Amino acid sequence: MRQKLKQFIGFGLVGGVNTILTYLIYLTLYQLINPTAAMGVGYGLTSIFGLFLNDTWVFKAKDRRQLKTVAPRYYLSYGLTFILSLVLTSFWNDFLRLPKPLAPMFALMITVPTNFLLSKFWVFREKGVAAHEKN
Repeated sequence: MRQKLKQFIGFGLVGGVNTILTYLIYLTLYQLINPTAAMGVGYGLTSIFGLFLNDTWVFKAKDRRQLKTVAPRYYLSYGLTFILSLVLTSFWNDFLRLPKPLAPMFALMITVPTNFLLSKFWVFREKGVAAHEKN
């Protein structure tokens, strides 16, 4: 249980650093290129950083996983939780009619643990090792 908590905290730290870096990249580029493109560049660059840190630091790959196997699962997980975030935000705002400024916090309370579980048990799992056997 302690190992899983350490991984969750590490996962959160990587996500927090990525969020800050994405914002800094956006601030650097939005006046030079289209703001949407600036955000896309930020997300693209920091997603690579997140893939590397989650693989080597958070989930500590013991075997050298094939990037061609891990990367598609990483980006699929990333995309699924992004879509989930949009659905939750819409639900919060349109159905529940709760304060709009709090919608991202509501979405994060669901998407961060979901993304962590997908990452731990699917994206970064060790080949041939069941998730419950690792930790």
